Amino acid sequence: MFARERKEELLAYMRVHKRAGIHELSEEFHVTGATIRSDLSELEKEGHLIRTHGGALLKEEEVTKEAFLASRWNLNPDKKRIIAQGAKEFVREGDIILIDSGSTMLEFAKVLTDFNDLKVVTNDLNIALELQKKPSIQVILIGGTVRNQFECTFGSLGIEFLERISVDKLFLSPNALSVSKGLTTPNEETAAMKRAMMRTATEAYMLCDSTKIGRKTFCRFARNSDFKYLITDEGIQTADKKELEKQGIKVRVCKMKGQE
Repeated sequence: MFARERKEELLAYMRVHKRAGIHELSEEFHVTGATIRSDLSELEKEGHLIRTHGGALLKEEEVTKEAFLASRWNLNPDKKRIIAQGAKEFVREGDIILIDSGSTMLEFAKVLTDFNDLKVVTNDLNIALELQKKPSIQVILIGGTVRNQFECTFGSLGIEFLERISVDKLFLSPNALSVSKGLTTPNEETAAMKRAMMRTATEAYMLCDSTKIGRKTFCRFARNSDFKYLITDEGIQTADKKELEKQGIKVRVCKMKGQE
């Protein structure tokens, strides 16, 4: 096993066990204590672990705060665009799809204008405005209270509407994706809307750029295994990809052109 592969396997082991000693890891990976110490030091420098006397602890996943939508437009635009293109491959003419709110989801909506027969349900004001430009796409905007500075709707009116419909596919983006805790968002009312979206869809697809992986926020609204696919970029850690796949979700890694 190459050093890089061993470190990835070691990190996957730590994600499951949370803490481990040098002797335990030496036996598990059939290498010397000196090799394990070197691997742990490198993983600590990369921000994954905290070294302790005689072993290591898995670093707690960072708890992130929610930023207003306007401040997110210019964050990782290239990643969002390639993820949107990757997600497009799961859409078929005639589909009834539900699209979550957010900047990544708006990029996804933009690539749907190539279709000639779609029904799209969304709670995002910008997505509705974008897709209504295409006469062959029927847009249904979920009602409710407009969440100021986030340009989407939420609340009981929207949840009641979602309980009365059924869609083929849901395309959703979390604020944070924890390998161990699942999908989270900072706001409980937003989380309630996302849970209602999950219940109404036959299949769920997660669009999440790699910078959100390994983080968590306040409100958990879904398990990783609730999704058929995670569509992300090549920045995802190999250990995270393997662990997510063990949980039952397929991971589609989208690459920039010229890097295929």
